Amino acid sequence: MDNFKSMYLVFGFVFLFIFSSCQSPHYMFMIGQRTGVDFTSGKWLLNELDCPKNSKDKLTEESLTFFKKNLGDRIFYIHDVKGLLVTRKINLNPNSVKIKELKDGTGFDFFINISTKKNKSDLSSVELYPDDYSSGKNEASVILEIYDLNLQQIIYSQNVIGITNKANTKSMWETEKSSKLADNVVFYKNSNALMTGALKKIFKDLKKRSIK
Repeated sequence: MDNFKSMYLVFGFVFLFIFSSCQSPHYMFMIGQRTGVDFTSGKWLLNELDCPKNSKDKLTEESLTFFKKNLGDRIFYIHDVKGLLVTRKINLNPNSVKIKELKDGTGFDFFINISTKKNKSDLSSVELYPDDYSSGKNEASVILEIYDLNLQQIIYSQNVIGITNKANTKSMWETEKSSKLADNVVFYKNSNALMTGALKKIFKDLKKRSIK
């Protein structure tokens, strides 16, 4: 009986998701250094991601999956390598002196630095019977930088911002709204989902521009 109830709830949720409104997010590429990289050589080190705790595991897994596909066994996660002499957090946009310190402290050829942030979280993931007079926004950003430790320079940098909006849609010509639940459910991408989406956009851009 409990299984039947669970299945009923799942099918009910799927039905609502299909027939309700879903606000599609949009992603903006900010100006960055987008010439791509050469994935065919060198040892690569992925730094611990600088991101909210509740999204760190997922974003780290996404990152390792992408780089393993392109680098194979030449990618390493910073916490899996012993004997490194580096600080826990590496600030973005380091100068050549800081990059040389990374080279001396790791011995690697390339270093990947990723930082994410929740900029706004006004909206819940699901809204029932939304108020047409209200507005809000969920917004998250992801910055990915890659440093050539031998040349002591940044060779790839990109910042992507993901946004989903709710606008004030009340109109003086308003017609009577449907009372059906399916017509009054709106789904929004939350900030965690926007971070994942923004990171994937960067990976797609990086792969397109790089030598594999």
